[in-house]
Amino acid sequence: MTSMISLLNLLPTLALIGMALTGVEHVPGALAHRPGARSPKDHQHHQHLVARHRLKQSIKKRGGAKTLLKRKADGSKCRVRGEAFTASATASSTAAADPTSTPDLTTAAASTQESSSVDDAWSESATASSTESTAPAATSVAAAPASNGGSVNVGSKLGLAWPNGDWAQSGDPNYVGNYIGLKSSWYYTWSPFAVGSADQAGLEFSPMLWGPSHKDDWWAQMGSWPSTVKNALFFNEPNQVGQCDVSAEDAVNYWINDFLPLRAKGIRLGGPAVTNAPSGHDWIQAFQTACAAQGHSAADCAFDFLPVHYYDTDVTRFQEYVTKFHDDFGLNIWVTEYACQDFNGGPQCSDQDTWNFHTAMAGWFDQQSWVERYSPFGVMKDMQGVNQANALMNPDGSITSLGGWYITTA
Repeated sequence: MTSMISLLNLLPTLALIGMALTGVEHVPGALAHRPGARSPKDHQHHQHLVARHRLKQSIKKRGGAKTLLKRKADGSKCRVRGEAFTASATASSTAAADPTSTPDLTTAAASTQESSSVDDAWSESATASSTESTAPAATSVAAAPASNGGSVNVGSKLGLAWPNGDWAQSGDPNYVGNYIGLKSSWYYTWSPFAVGSADQAGLEFSPMLWGPSHKDDWWAQMGSWPSTVKNALFFNEPNQVGQCDVSAEDAVNYWINDFLPLRAKGIRLGGPAVTNAPSGHDWIQAFQTACAAQGHSAADCAFDFLPVHYYDTDVTRFQEYVTKFHDDFGLNIWVTEYACQDFNGGPQCSDQDTWNFHTAMAGWFDQQSWVERYSPFGVMKDMQGVNQANALMNPDGSITSLGGWYITTA
């Protein structure tokens, strides 16, 4: 009898031990669903970002108190940077009336690139070189202007350069659906990896062959691209150490063998997006020379449009730079990265300077018929060394005032 009583007293303890063991058994499954437990390969699709991170130490900190800025056309005050944007009642009611204007999205896997150094080109003048070159200008094939393969905000030039991962769900502050609004019509991920929920929501996907290291992924993902793909992007900053960083001569092989076949599928081919260091302009000319020298036809060597990147603090110089690329190469332009950011040791833009820079450039892009698309940097929690005033996303994932302006007003 005594033994029976002792056994009964042990039962609650045994039950607790059993529950604990059950919890431990389930831990690996739970951990497998957190972002950090995903395959390291998932974090290698947006390899341009670490180079930005390595530049953080070179950026001067701005002092002074943070104040509310008058930014709206009616003179009313907007939130300071860091405070979440809330769409106006008008924008909200419009979006509610049209389900395609506020689709639900999730994002492609985020990643960064291992980089040991930053190209000395950042220390060069931000303006394009005026040195004349004997290299032939790029030749454009007879191609129709960019058509939007998506179904949301069709006709808008604004796109999302989105490196934030596939973890956010509807209701999370960093959910991509919060960044579509009335303007975003397309997206790219610095990779060939599409975002299924973005595609279902109607955004057009523009895949990128980031560089030689992405060739296998490029071919592996090609068969799973959504039908929205109408335009593709070639190498990311091939003139920049720590980015794609490949010679123009070597790049020709990847263009001909891995990129050019898309044209037979009816996909327009964008050239490489070089930096706004003088070496970028030279790289494009060197590519055209090398492609012809290797025996390829002018048509096969031609870009259908030309993406560019720009980081500097002056609106006029930015406009002159984009115009120069359009005039020199005779191509329509996509501006796939830009920010009010000094990488040459000068002062950074204030919040108001940054606001003026973005609002002026977005308006100017929309006015130029030959500027087909633009996507500001950046829609991310960590700006990776770029002036935080340019952020369209707060550190908590919520949309900033600047981001809110882009998706409702730009």
